[in-house]
Amino acid sequence: MSTKPKSTEHQLQSTLDSTYKNKSPLRTLWALYQGRRWKLLLVAALYIVKASPNWALPIVTGSIITLMTRIYAAHQTTPNSTDPDAVKWILTYAGIMFVLIVQNVPTHTLYASILSSVVRQTQMVLRSALVLRLQQLSMSFHDNTQSGKLQSKVLRDVDAVESLSRLLIENLLAGSVTLGIALSITLTRAPSVAMFYLIAIPLAVMIRQVFRYRLRERNRDFRQQMEEMSGRVSEMIEMIPITRAHAVEGTEVERLHRQLLRIRHSGQKLDTVNNLFQSFAWAVFQSFQLACFLFNIWQCYHGKIKVGDVVMYQAFFGMVMNAVQGFLSIVPQMSAGVESMRSLGEVLESPDVEQNEGKKPVASVKGQIQFDHVSFRYAASEKPSVDDFTLNVNAGECVAVVGESGSGKSTLMNLIIGFRRPTAGRILLDGVDMAGINFRSFRRFLAVVPQQTVLFSGSIRDNITYGLQHVTDEQLKKATDMANCTEFVSRLPKGLDTPIGSHGGKLSGGQRQRIAIARALLRDPRIIILDEATSALDVQSEFFVQEAINRLIAGRTTFIVAHRLSTIRHANRVIVMKDGRMVESGTHDELLSRAESAFSRLHALQL
Repeated sequence: MSTKPKSTEHQLQSTLDSTYKNKSPLRTLWALYQGRRWKLLLVAALYIVKASPNWALPIVTGSIITLMTRIYAAHQTTPNSTDPDAVKWILTYAGIMFVLIVQNVPTHTLYASILSSVVRQTQMVLRSALVLRLQQLSMSFHDNTQSGKLQSKVLRDVDAVESLSRLLIENLLAGSVTLGIALSITLTRAPSVAMFYLIAIPLAVMIRQVFRYRLRERNRDFRQQMEEMSGRVSEMIEMIPITRAHAVEGTEVERLHRQLLRIRHSGQKLDTVNNLFQSFAWAVFQSFQLACFLFNIWQCYHGKIKVGDVVMYQAFFGMVMNAVQGFLSIVPQMSAGVESMRSLGEVLESPDVEQNEGKKPVASVKGQIQFDHVSFRYAASEKPSVDDFTLNVNAGECVAVVGESGSGKSTLMNLIIGFRRPTAGRILLDGVDMAGINFRSFRRFLAVVPQQTVLFSGSIRDNITYGLQHVTDEQLKKATDMANCTEFVSRLPKGLDTPIGSHGGKLSGGQRQRIAIARALLRDPRIIILDEATSALDVQSEFFVQEAINRLIAGRTTFIVAHRLSTIRHANRVIVMKDGRMVESGTHDELLSRAESAFSRLHALQL
């Protein structure tokens, strides 16, 4: 019996639940390579082969110098003498080095290819996990977090983690192999020289510890300043029409300039710490290398080692120092990469997630909505936005919600959608408490037409069929006809396949609203929320949109939030809200007939 493969979403959820633990960023990074670690072992093996000329060269160089010293000494005692054995070994060493050098071309290419595959795959998994978590996080999280900051995490921070991965794999692998081989050879031939190598490692650790906390602090500050800048740039781009319209370009430039100055100062502090760290480490190890060289000269002078061995050990010591300095040189980048891992943890480990797992899926919806003493208060607010709200809406009923700005209308709609959860009371869907349902399954039966239609830069067809598969031309035509889209689509050069630009910028407000209505009609929802869908339209556009709305809401449970009271004449009921409470309820004509009613006063203000 075949097992159904897990979806991409389930695989990513597994990564989020079991892999990402921000308390130990480097351990988490290692966990992200699960399933690809065997490739890392292959990378290590290929590195040893491809880099073999590096550690073979000191041995060959030292051996050739020793042989040449022997030949030179022979010439001094017996001019024009030959040493065929020495010449044979010199040619043999040269041949070995040539083979080792040539093999580097194919092995390095294979090494780099496999390493790139592993790192890029992990980078993709991490970005995909971020995208999934952003879709799961509650609306309150998105309300409190600038979109520019989130973009910075998905782009800049993941790139920093990818750089961290390469640094750790390449530098640590290179350094570890170099240290292992250099120590092994030196310990077997001259243990006294190897002591210099062994002292260098704890010395490097001590230097790192001295600078560790300052590096972490500077990297954290720089990362936060960059995220703030990203958020402000995103806001600036969105505000350009307002900025230009009010001739306040100078104010906006000054505001961004102040943030750029903060980034500059933060970056300079980070650079200062990095440069001090690197220069201090360089001076210490160069002094140490000089001491090792003098020690080897002393040993050669007393006949304990050969002249060629001085060159060989010094070359090995130089390799060890380079490896240790390589470890230290990646500390600043490691600090930046680890800080980026912590930054990603702000999203990947945020507890503010809309919980749907394990809850009852919604298979069908009739459309009855019941509010039972519902209240909701935002965390930063002292007063509730919705206060002790009770209402029973029958399936297929059209209810209009009106009131002054801040009266709780939009919050009430968000409670129906599930973007917010009641802080008191309960909401029932067809008699079932919505606290126990899976909202993702429920929203398949829900459609929202907001005041500002959200469109993306594809074609009209792409925007209408967004999220749906296998939509027939007949279904699409029916939806566009009912939404009054055909009226303007037929005049476009490519019809439904016409690109609409970023956010639908090539269309008018009324055309964008009709696309949103066609999108809703195609889904055949049972519950519809219209959030001031015609408030920003001219009279002609409103006529086409209102006509499409009337077709959309027929036979469906509908909630209409409206400022234009003339657009709700045909609602079954009108609810008037004030300070989060329902103060009046009735039909349009009933409420209007009450001279002192809140609805009458609102109506009079629009005359």
